[in-house]
Amino acid sequence: MTSTPTGIAERPARRTGPLTVRLGLLALTAIGIMGAVAELAFERHWQTPTQLIPWAALALLVIALVLVALDGSPRTITVARWLAVTVLAASAYGVFMHVTVNHTAGAFDPSWEGLSPLTQWWYALTKSVGTAPPLAPGMLAQSALLLLLTTLAGKQRREQVIPLRRRRSAPLRRRG
Repeated sequence: MTSTPTGIAERPARRTGPLTVRLGLLALTAIGIMGAVAELAFERHWQTPTQLIPWAALALLVIALVLVALDGSPRTITVARWLAVTVLAASAYGVFMHVTVNHTAGAFDPSWEGLSPLTQWWYALTKSVGTAPPLAPGMLAQSALLLLLTTLAGKQRREQVIPLRRRRSAPLRRRG
């Protein structure tokens, strides 16, 4: 007697391939973009020109996402990768700016001057002083990295899956 219900062993195994991975990465990228948009909107992150940088980065990510989703040509993939790398740079700049703003805010604490510089920067990084969330720009970096991974999955798909489909759609004819 077995405890395995009937029919479980008879189910075919699910196939996961490059196309499934690519679609999943595209979805995760889109979710990350929507989350960053919501966070920036909730924080009203548009009051200075510097605060508009993440909005521009998100616009670049949306453009790159649409390019990758609709067209998998090598030229389009290259453009999307450059856009994602630009967003990574903007994200790094955002982390730097947030930590710097927090560090500056620490000067208002009477005990700030008594702390070592390493401790001061640690407090700024961990948001123990200041109000700027240092890791919030990391949402942009995460979405950009997901998009870069998507371009790799797309490239694998083009090289491995499409040639097989072409062979199936054009059956060989015997000469003779």
